[in-house]
Amino acid sequence: MSENKAPQRPLRVIAVASGKGGVGKTSLTVNLGITAAKAGRKVLIIDADLGLANAEILLGIKPQFHLGHLLNEEMPIDHVLGTGPHNVRILAAGSGVQQLTQLSTEDQMRLISAFDPLEDQFDTILIDVSAGIGDNVLFFAGAAQETLLVVAPEPTSLTDAYATVKVLSQQAGVQHFNVVVNAAPHEAAARDIFQKLTMVTSRFLNAHVNYYGFVPRDDDVRRAILSQKPFVDLYPNCPAARAVATLYTNLLDRPAPNNLDGGLKFLWQRVLRESTTMAN
Repeated sequence: MSENKAPQRPLRVIAVASGKGGVGKTSLTVNLGITAAKAGRKVLIIDADLGLANAEILLGIKPQFHLGHLLNEEMPIDHVLGTGPHNVRILAAGSGVQQLTQLSTEDQMRLISAFDPLEDQFDTILIDVSAGIGDNVLFFAGAAQETLLVVAPEPTSLTDAYATVKVLSQQAGVQHFNVVVNAAPHEAAARDIFQKLTMVTSRFLNAHVNYYGFVPRDDDVRRAILSQKPFVDLYPNCPAARAVATLYTNLLDRPAPNNLDGGLKFLWQRVLRESTTMAN
């Protein structure tokens, strides 16, 4: 029996990365996901900051299961996913699970197999990767179509962002980075940070960075974090929420890239094959 269904949006898989911790990467991921869900997208957030489990806290939920259950108990992924506001689904990271901080090749293969059905269930997957440039970051960022790089207006964030672009471009094959400056005092400061990043990346790296906007410094963001609620829900008209709405338009209200042919599982198999080849 056939059913009339709305056309499925092309799958978007976006890794949200940062050079250093404390720049608001997870908060931005969660609030971008909520904004996308409110716009009608079917959103999955993968908390790939493994062993910490911060995304679920910002969503104000306590999932019963996490990625560790998926790996160790071979539960189906539908059973492991938690549900947040606006029906955003989340694969939690698992707080304090030491095994998850360094995924083995076997773990990665299990994940590849488990994620295979997701392309039919979701049209937007946001991967909140760990800060820095560890092996897990290479694996998850390399599996995404696009990388959103979160930078803060401070010198250490800029230095670490450059290191992230360097490693991901040279070791994970990421060639394009969409940059958003978070907690900037104003747009001029954000563009100045971006220009400084562009100067060094264009001079020393074969990678492209694109300015995707900024999120202003906003006390309502801190208040929402303390309340364990997304600020786009708690303070929908605050400057940060309006900026995330603009980021959503710039990032997701445009045609998807053409580099996900074959689906999510195919892409992750390619990433793992390339990473294994480089290791050998």
